[in-house]
Amino acid sequence: MKYNQPAGALPGAPYVDGNRNTGEKGSIVPAAAIEHPQRELAHLIEHAGLTPSATDLEQVRKAIEALIDAATGGGGSSTYILMSQARARLPIFPEIMTGDGRMNVTSPGAGTILVPEAVQFMHRGIFPVSTSDFDLADRTFATNANKTYHLRWNPVDGFALQDLADGAYNPDVKAESDAGFDSTYDDMLVARIVTDAGNVATITNLANRASLRAYVYETAEPELYSNNSWRADFSISLDWSRRPDFVAVASQVYAQQAATAYVQGGANRVIAESFTRYAISHSSMTDWNSTPAGFGSLVASIRGGAAA
Repeated sequence: MKYNQPAGALPGAPYVDGNRNTGEKGSIVPAAAIEHPQRELAHLIEHAGLTPSATDLEQVRKAIEALIDAATGGGGSSTYILMSQARARLPIFPEIMTGDGRMNVTSPGAGTILVPEAVQFMHRGIFPVSTSDFDLADRTFATNANKTYHLRWNPVDGFALQDLADGAYNPDVKAESDAGFDSTYDDMLVARIVTDAGNVATITNLANRASLRAYVYETAEPELYSNNSWRADFSISLDWSRRPDFVAVASQVYAQQAATAYVQGGANRVIAESFTRYAISHSSMTDWNSTPAGFGSLVASIRGGAAA
């Protein structure tokens, strides 16, 4: 709807009241200034499925609410939530919308880190963001030699490259793998960057999904640990943005064929286990009463799952 200024006035001129004491004339109201707002409001009411009524002076509000209900599925206006509110309240981790949940950050050359364009991700599960929303300068970072960095994103500052040796970023001098650096709802850990003496970067792109899941299955060749005890060590790569909050695995070290030897001292004992956002480490051991000649060749396997 176009603004209709007083008749004979310049475009955009305001309406004024007449004043007999000063002799000032009031504005002349053109017909369009009265007709057009009525037409506009009547159209809004009809578009919402209502019939304009001379006795109901709340139809504009009802029409707006009806259109919102049609778009949102209904419910009173008191149940509506603004996008800004949703982005502050929904307890959902960032999710990069690629096949593996990673952004594929690269290093075009020594001393440079580049966030690719046209990668979509979701903030708080509701607000879409694209790396193309950021200028090239805001996606390009310089590094120094022999450093460890975290590439991060948050909705206020955008992308930032953080030096683990920076006291402002890491005042408690935490280990790089510490869970305190994990992605949170509003602060996404995108990648780890480690540079060597020539400032050449090794980049570990990390999976960011609202829900991280992994099925674990691996085999290993056991090694003699002590006497007749044989140990198997497993390392399962994750490269997640968050440390698993649940890990359940079962491992075994066993003989592939029947033999005269028997287990003595313990079977499939877990002797070491740890996990970070990068990997699950697990070691198990079985004791026998004799040397390998008594039970043939050995194998080991592990299976289970992890979630964050």
